[in-house]
Amino acid sequence: MLRIFCLASLLLVSSYANARVFNINKERFAGFFSVTGGGSHIGTNGISDAAGTGLEYSEETKYNFTGEFGFAYSLPKLTVRFGFEVFKPNVLSSTVANGTSDLYAVDSSIQGFIPKLGIDLNIHGNAQSRSFINVSGGLGDVKLNNDYSLTTDGQALYTGVSDHSVEAKGSGTLLSASLGYEGLLSDTNTIIVEFGYRQLNINNLKYSRGATTFNPSGAGSTTVTSGDKVVKSDGSSRDLNLSGPFLSIGFRFYM
Repeated sequence: MLRIFCLASLLLVSSYANARVFNINKERFAGFFSVTGGGSHIGTNGISDAAGTGLEYSEETKYNFTGEFGFAYSLPKLTVRFGFEVFKPNVLSSTVANGTSDLYAVDSSIQGFIPKLGIDLNIHGNAQSRSFINVSGGLGDVKLNNDYSLTTDGQALYTGVSDHSVEAKGSGTLLSASLGYEGLLSDTNTIIVEFGYRQLNINNLKYSRGATTFNPSGAGSTTVTSGDKVVKSDGSSRDLNLSGPFLSIGFRFYM
């Protein structure tokens, strides 16, 4: 009797599994995650003009990287996404600032967290794949951390400044657009490939803790406190342009 019951249960499960034929146009809820990489417009924006003008830097930020996870609700004509994106351009390590000589080295990192809402507008497809245009937006919180190590020449020029760290934070609106493809990978899982452009500019950076740091106008030092505006040598706001093209690869898991 037990064997008959087990056999019947297996047949029932097998029949259910075989009965579900994947049709991307009929699937509704899905969890997803994706990773992206691409060029960055930041350059030396995170470190330049912090200690006077005319300095040259041995490295610059060239790439943006992100990871995103969230949920999607699909209809035949469109898909709505809600996700959380972690944003981190490549880290600058021991980047040397040179005037007439090497003055200091800086480790600079930028990271952000961005809740996002997006819409995929389907433009072509069949039962197992589709292509789409995506538009997304969100509000990002970004942190900047610079760790400075001065040389002997740097200590002589920037009197009162020693090795120190500067931390700042700001926020900005993210807008992005992309062209994408979604196709069946296995069972009820799909793979998504997108190519697009994101726009994210942070121009309201404020110090998140106090420090004695470089005088932006040149030699000497200055003391900043939490909440002070981060400025460059000409008195303008430090601007982090995190915009740039991107390539994204992701996966959806339909329920």
